[in-house]
Amino acid sequence: MSRRKVKINDFGNALSEILESYGDNFSEKMRAAVLEAAEIAKQETKVGSPRLSGKYKRGWAVKEDAASRLRTEAVVHNRTSYQLAHLLEKGHALRRGGRAVGAGQVAPIVHIAPAEEHAIKNMEKAVEKIAKQG
Repeated sequence: MSRRKVKINDFGNALSEILESYGDNFSEKMRAAVLEAAEIAKQETKVGSPRLSGKYKRGWAVKEDAASRLRTEAVVHNRTSYQLAHLLEKGHALRRGGRAVGAGQVAPIVHIAPAEEHAIKNMEKAVEKIAKQG
C-alpha cells in the first residue's frame, strides 16, 4: 500500500479515490471468480450428462448474464437441447403414462445439482480468499 500526503481539504477526495480503486479491484476479482466457477460447473455438468447422440452433452455453455461494476452473473445453460435439462434431471413420465419407476417412468439422471453445489462452494471459497487479500 502506498503512502501519500494529503491536505485536510483534499482528504475526502483522496479517500474517495482509494475506495473507488479498491472497489474496482474487488469487482474485477469477483467477476473472474464468478466466470471461473461457472466454467468449472459447465465442465462438471458436461461430464455427468448422459450421452445418447452427444448433442446434449456438447451443448453446455456459460453466458455472462449481467455484468456491471457492482454485479456479475453467469448462467450455465444447454444451448442445443435446453428442453431436456429439467426432464433428465428430475425424471418424467412416458407418453403412454404411468408414474412408477420402471413402469412407464423415466428415472432421473442427476447431473446438474452436484455441479451447482460444487460451484456454490467454489464461490464461497473465492469470496473468502478475495476478502482476505483485500
